[in-house]
Amino acid sequence: MPEDTLRGFPGFAAGRDQLIPVPGAFFGEILPMVDDLAELKAILYTFWKLAQGSGDVRYIRLDDALADLVFLAGMGETPEEQQAATREAFARAAQRGVLIEIQVKRGPRTEIWYFLNSPKGRQAVARLRKGDFRGLIHDIDDVVVGLEKERPNVFLLYEQNIGMVTPMAAERLRQLERDYPEAWIYDAFSLAVERNARNLAYIHRILKNWAQNGKDTPAQPGRSLRPDHDADAEKPDEPGLFIHE
Repeated sequence: MPEDTLRGFPGFAAGRDQLIPVPGAFFGEILPMVDDLAELKAILYTFWKLAQGSGDVRYIRLDDALADLVFLAGMGETPEEQQAATREAFARAAQRGVLIEIQVKRGPRTEIWYFLNSPKGRQAVARLRKGDFRGLIHDIDDVVVGLEKERPNVFLLYEQNIGMVTPMAAERLRQLERDYPEAWIYDAFSLAVERNARNLAYIHRILKNWAQNGKDTPAQPGRSLRPDHDADAEKPDEPGLFIHE
C-alpha cells in the first residue's frame, strides 16, 4: 500500500453514535484561529470528554488524556512524542483562552485539570478559588490555581509577534527556554516588539545582555503583549490557595 494512502472510515452508524454538543462560537471564532492540529484535537477531545460527565462542575484531567490510547494514537509515532504533543496541545488551548487550566494537589501528586472557558466553567473555577469543592468527581486535598495564564508559551509568542514557526526557529526557541527564565523571554519579546525589532537574533542579544550584566528590575515595556490588570489581581482570593504563574 502506498505510504500516502489515506486511512478509510466506514461511516457513522445509524442511531448508535452519541451526539456531542459543540458551542457555535467554536466554528466562527476558534476554528479559524487554531492553526495547530494537535491543539485542535485537544479542544475537540475536551468537548467529547466533558459530554461524558454530569452536573455543573465538569472538567478534564490531563492524566486522563495521557492514559487514553485511542486519543494518543493520533498525537505522534512514539509514546514519548504522544505524551509531549498532548501536554503541549492542552497547554496551547489554555493559553489561547479556550480552556482554563488549574493545578490540583492530591496527596503528594500535582495534577492538571482543564475547564472549558464557558460561563459554567468560569463559575466552577471561581468556586474552587473560594474553597468550594462541592460536586467534584475527584477528592482533592488542596487547590493550587493557575488561572487564565497571561503569558503565552514561547511558540505562541513567536507566532503572534514574528511569524510562522519554522523547524530552525523551533529549535532556537527551545534553546531559549533551556537557557533563560520564562519571564525573561516574555520581557525580551515585549521589548523587541516595542522597538520594532521582531527577530530572534535581537531577542537573543537582549537575553544575553541580561544574563551577563544583570536584570535588576522587571521590564517596564510589555504594554504591547501584557494585558492590563490591577495589582490586586496577582493576589490569591483565599489565604489557602496559591497562584502559579
